[in-house]
Amino acid sequence: MSNKWEQLFFESEIPFYTYKLNKGDALILNYQAKCKPFTIICYGTVYLMKIFTNSESIFISILTYKSIIDFNFFDSNYIYYKVVALENTYFMKFFWLDYIAHCQYLSTSIKLLDLFRYTLRQYESSSSILIHKSIKYRVVQLLLLLCKDFGVLNNNYVLIPFELSQKTISYITGSNQTTVNKVVNFLIERLFIKYVIKNKIVICYFSFFIYLRNNKIA
Repeated sequence: MSNKWEQLFFESEIPFYTYKLNKGDALILNYQAKCKPFTIICYGTVYLMKIFTNSESIFISILTYKSIIDFNFFDSNYIYYKVVALENTYFMKFFWLDYIAHCQYLSTSIKLLDLFRYTLRQYESSSSILIHKSIKYRVVQLLLLLCKDFGVLNNNYVLIPFELSQKTISYITGSNQTTVNKVVNFLIERLFIKYVIKNKIVICYFSFFIYLRNNKIA
């Protein structure tokens, strides 16, 4: 886990807490009237879901290292938010009043603003997934986003370096697993991707990106 922010907060004597979510674990965020914290992702990747009282859910964003989770945004008693770890993820939590009371360095405030800007870009990038009405294109857009932001380049493919179950894909794209399975099978049959079922790992071949470019999908 990166200790850059820990060091900055130590120097400014700002109280903070650290904790970890293991891969697949979830954190539930409920509405709190007072003392809402901020959380910096120091290492790892998560996705954020908005859950309604009728159990319906909406994908909000994929967040990673240098993103910040603003608990002040969660301002309703009728919904809650779920943060799900795609890989082992470390967080650093602090309270805004503590930050204001103890922060003595302008550079620290500027760096914090950079996190907010970066997080906004993550939200904007993630929103491109749900723009599409077609589940097929939502799945395609999700794979493209993950390849762009996290992919490991190899000779003729890009590896998404963490588990991505078809159940997770269905949550993010707002679909059911049956539809997702059909889309994934279509991409596999066209030799655009390879899905390693045992490890839940996705490999996207370069032909996948050529297909997207030629069809102006993304």
